[in-house]
Amino acid sequence: MAFSRRLGSALAIVLCSYLVLTVCGLREPPNARHRIQPFATDSPFRTPVAHDAPVDVNSPQIVARLSRDDGLYANLVEFAIPIYEADDDAPRTSVSCRITDWGPCPFAGYSVPIPEDAEPSPGSDGAMVVVDNDRRLIFEFWQARREGTRWTTSFGAVNDLDGSGWGTHDNGFSTGSGASRLGGVIRIDEMRRGVIPHALALQSDSVCAGVFRPPAVKTDGTYRGSDCIPEGARIRLDPDVDISALDLTLAGLAVAQALQTYGAYIVDYGGAPLSVAFERDTAASDHSPGAIYQHRELLWDYSRIDGIPWERIEVLA
Repeated sequence: MAFSRRLGSALAIVLCSYLVLTVCGLREPPNARHRIQPFATDSPFRTPVAHDAPVDVNSPQIVARLSRDDGLYANLVEFAIPIYEADDDAPRTSVSCRITDWGPCPFAGYSVPIPEDAEPSPGSDGAMVVVDNDRRLIFEFWQARREGTRWTTSFGAVNDLDGSGWGTHDNGFSTGSGASRLGGVIRIDEMRRGVIPHALALQSDSVCAGVFRPPAVKTDGTYRGSDCIPEGARIRLDPDVDISALDLTLAGLAVAQALQTYGAYIVDYGGAPLSVAFERDTAASDHSPGAIYQHRELLWDYSRIDGIPWERIEVLA
């Protein structure tokens, strides 16, 4: 469970966290550096929601289902996203796809830079992302596997680091909706700074079967209720909610501000009513979220983010 703090004490907590991280030797993990935001400035992930954005006519019905647990679950370990950065010095290898009936393997013809210490997420998704800064490419893996000196993956995608954040049928897919696996992921450094300058990537057990909306290009949804939500749908926290009056942890505050400013996209099917993608702290022990997350009161995998009035979420038209 998360131990809530009143926002009136937030500055004291920030100072305390800073002192712990700097004085007591809890260094930032190597994948926690401040980075320029991925994707073009007009990417859906980087574009704020207009205050008067129209709301879907079925929003109340959909939100009632999405908010039935009155919380948002943080994917911090098992289904978190390990993100590695590579340059021309990184070892390069060919990657083959184990699934061959979804179209050409998106990695064919690429010499993929994969750091020697790279490891996919431990959950069934086996997710992993490698950002090739020199070539401005994102190599995205679904069910990645190291086999001796070779890498294979069930499938994946190669996306443009300066693109929209959403894939095409030509580039392959690493999420159910076709969103880049890097798109919307809450980064370690963003949580350290308490600012998430982009829309979030959400998963839900209520994703519509056979229905999606742009910018999604496909769906892996299976739910057929009238209160389903299409992949590609954007939700946001009602802009009239006074976030400063809420009882939130520092993590909850950052998430609430991002939800109100940029919103969030439904990008994948998941096992909970609502869950959100975080970057995996690759310096953390096997079952730990890592020090920076824990100092933001995300204490373990699937920590609930409480205190946000989930009934005030809106599904945009």
